[in-house]
Amino acid sequence: MIKTNTLKEKLKNNELVLGTWSSTSSANIVNVLGTTNLDFVVIDLEHASMSYETVENMVRAAEATQISPIVRVGDDNEQTILRALETGPRSIMVPHVDSAVKAKKIVQSCKYFPEGSRGLSPYTRIHSFSHVDIDISLQSENEATMIGILVEGKDGLANLDEIVKVDGIDLVYLGLFDICQSVGLPGQLNHPKVIKEIKRCCELIQSNGKAAGSMSTSVEYIKMLQEVGYTFIAYLNDAAAMKSHFEDVLLKINRS
Repeated sequence: MIKTNTLKEKLKNNELVLGTWSSTSSANIVNVLGTTNLDFVVIDLEHASMSYETVENMVRAAEATQISPIVRVGDDNEQTILRALETGPRSIMVPHVDSAVKAKKIVQSCKYFPEGSRGLSPYTRIHSFSHVDIDISLQSENEATMIGILVEGKDGLANLDEIVKVDGIDLVYLGLFDICQSVGLPGQLNHPKVIKEIKRCCELIQSNGKAAGSMSTSVEYIKMLQEVGYTFIAYLNDAAAMKSHFEDVLLKINRS
């Protein structure tokens, strides 16, 4: 079966994609998000309490409503990446990347031979539980898999120019608060120096053929990120969005 990844294709075409994070461990909430026009949902396996079985059900819920599921793992361990990909998403995000060496290792873990060293069992949902035409399935999976990395910390930003040169990486996601720290302005997301650095990082990422991504907590910041060139933008997460909405409702009816 030939696989496709709509999200990866949109990013390749420099289209803006908007989504959110999911930390509620709920396939039902992913199903709800899929009834909106959001492009993706990042299932947060690093910070949320969930099993791989739960992740797989959340991936299925996303697929059922045509929202692209991405699994964010907790580390760059080869087995961690393998187990996450075996739940069925075509997209993965790996955190704490601070060197080109780590980025290359991640690509190896995500890709099957000859592009990488990802472990293989044909009897999983990504290969339709069959060894028939497995060679075609492997090639298709390599082409469809979108690899995103979260470049974080002082070392990550210092090494960004080398990290973005690594072949096989599709998305480089930056921590805005890390950028603030890197220019000596902790937490000052709207400071002109921070905005300038956000733009510089974006230009560096895009000049190496990769999509630039980050997170926003407001519509205004989404617009700013879009204007400077970011094409992958995550707005809040599902838990924060629900909390914010109901707090706003209570405030408007004079209940707090």
